[in-house]
Amino acid sequence: MAEVTISAEVEPHRMKTQASAWVLQQLGFRILHIGQTISVQGPQSLWHSTFGVSFEVRTKQTMPEVEASKVTYPKALTERMRIPEDLRELVASVSFVEPPELF
Repeated sequence: MAEVTISAEVEPHRMKTQASAWVLQQLGFRILHIGQTISVQGPQSLWHSTFGVSFEVRTKQTMPEVEASKVTYPKALTERMRIPEDLRELVASVSFVEPPELF
């Protein structure tokens, strides 16, 4: 079974966007877009080994009035997340993408 791919937005420190994206790519992350933040994807195991974040399966209803709108997704458990020492000068924060809730 293929490993789950996790998406996130990485906020680089000021003037460190290109360097951050390059290092993340060298670590094995896929860079999707570079702007104010860096849109990144990577296997769950890479997020865990690099940032110490773990994941648990959650279910969420994206449209409250539609019963069939439930989705299952990997929820980032960030309590023990850390920016590795070699990335601290480049990366300010990481925010994990979750399914939107439509009203």
